[in-house]
Amino acid sequence: MSKKKLVLYGESEVTELIHVVKEESRTTSLIVAEKFGKRHNNVIRDIKKLECPEEFWLLNFEEREYVDERGKTQKMYEMTRDGFTLLAMGFTGKKAVEWKVKYITAFNRME
Repeated sequence: MSKKKLVLYGESEVTELIHVVKEESRTTSLIVAEKFGKRHNNVIRDIKKLECPEEFWLLNFEEREYVDERGKTQKMYEMTRDGFTLLAMGFTGKKAVEWKVKYITAFNRME
């Protein structure tokens, strides 16, 4: 999986938000959880609770596995820009708005 790093809003540190898979910009539930200050299991719950057509789901969310810090295999989701947008619409608060804008900017730069 190829990853690109982006500098957002002149931040001095480089933030990894988006990566490219088969020429499509994507992010993961792990990164979303970290950046939005949410527990990963709650982000997964929110993804599963999305009421969207099956075709949209299949095109925009892909279940993946990763190995956590304890060496256990866990589930995560990789999502497209549209999948992220649908998910993030449900996040509220000042911090959520800040990160939504950063993600939108990152996706736009990748495209």
